[in-house]
Amino acid sequence: MDKIMRCPSGHRCGESHHRAKLSDDEVRKMRSMYKPYVTGIEFMAKQFNCGISTARDIVTYRTRINVK
Repeated sequence: MDKIMRCPSGHRCGESHHRAKLSDDEVRKMRSMYKPYVTGIEFMAKQFNCGISTARDIVTYRTRINVK
């Protein structure tokens, strides 16, 4: 984490946020592993030790949009 990423509003975002539980590499891995109707959101949440809503938001690109 070399550079602190900031949103247009000036707040920290992504893995540089103080409450981020997942790194950008983990987000990429989660998105590559997720297959709709094959690997469920609950399974992904347990694998990455995060909440179900967090896993859902990540794989549907509602959050962490800047991570490709």
